[in-house]
Order: sequence, then C-alpha cells, then structure tokens
Amino acid sequence: MAEFNSYLLGKVRKSVGNITLCYTRGKNIVRAKVFSRKDNPTPEILAQRAKMKTLVQLSRQLLPVIRKGFGGIGKGSAVNAFTSLNMSRVSVDENNVATVDFERLLCASGMLYPPKVEVTYAEEGKLYSFVQEMQVEENGYAFSDDLVYVMLYETVLGRARLVALRTRGENSNTNYALPEEWSHENVKLYCFATLKNGKRASDSRLVEC
Repeated sequence: MAEFNSYLLGKVRKSVGNITLCYTRGKNIVRAKVFSRKDNPTPEILAQRAKMKTLVQLSRQLLPVIRKGFGGIGKGSAVNAFTSLNMSRVSVDENNVATVDFERLLCASGMLYPPKVEVTYAEEGKLYSFVQEMQVEENGYAFSDDLVYVMLYETVLGRARLVALRTRGENSNTNYALPEEWSHENVKLYCFATLKNGKRASDSRLVEC
C-alpha cells in the first residue's frame, strides 16, 4: 500500500489491472490486489474427479464404439454423453479409487429398441457364437434395416472390438474368434442397434454367455 498526491486525478476510486486506487481519510491510496486460490476439495468433489478420470480413460478405449452408440445426440460430443450417462455406474472407495460397474455400463443410448441377441462361447476353438432373433418393425422404435452390433471389451487389457451382426429384420448366427491375448473370463459383451444412417441408437444391453 502506498500514499500519493495527485492534483490532476483528484479523489480517485478505480481499479486498473492489479492496482486499486481509492481515496480515504483525506489521502489517495494505492493497493495491489492479492490473488489467491483456495483448493481444498470436499470428499464429494474428490469422488467426482475420480469418476471423471476413470470414465475419460474408458471413453478413449471405447471411442469407435461410442461414436456409433451415441450418434445423433444433438449438442455436445459422444464422449461427453457417454461420460455423463455413466457417472452413476462408477463407485469410489474411501481411497478415491474408482470402479466401473460393467454390468450396468452403457456404451450406447437412444430411443430405439435394443436388439435380441444371445451368445455362447466354445472353449475349444475359443469362438463366440452370436444368435440374433428377427424383430418386427415398430414405427419410430425398430426398423428391419437397423444395424446390429456387439461390443467385446476385455476389462483387464482395456481393449475393445466392435462386431457387426446382421440387420434387425434377420435371423442369423455370427461367429467371432476370441482375439489373441484376450481372456474370456475378462470379456464383457454388449449389443445395441442403430438406424441404417447412424443418426439414432438403442440403449446397449449386456449379453451374458
């Protein structure tokens, strides 16, 4: 803080940059602004940060899938939609370690009906067999030419594969070999559908072996 006299400025009361000029007790005073930042996050904020960090990392691994599964979401990005929707599907322990509930994870979301897909796994040959049931059209919610997908996610390796099945209006059986270095015990499978033009999707559904 400093005092000064100025016949030109008179009684000054203003701020310029990080300097504040004021007039008090018959004197002009110059004060430097003190900028401070308090960062003492609450447990809730720390938990939220842990969830966000985990979901952002997961979204990078699932990016090609998310771009299809969150097509036509309007404003914002597919990654933002994925992160926001799955916040409640991540838990945080007392050490702020986040864990994703893969049983409830959504890798796609929208108003279309989810497809009907079942899967079996043959240890001999390490082969998945996806059996898809034909669905009838329902205007606005299901179309015979909807595209059907299955995502395989290896939860330990953090790797994903997107497998295209047949259209919604077909009965079909599609085989897919377990990728090299993957462990079947760590794989989660999710099916979802999109419009042919990709502008809308269904919610994803966990497919149990």
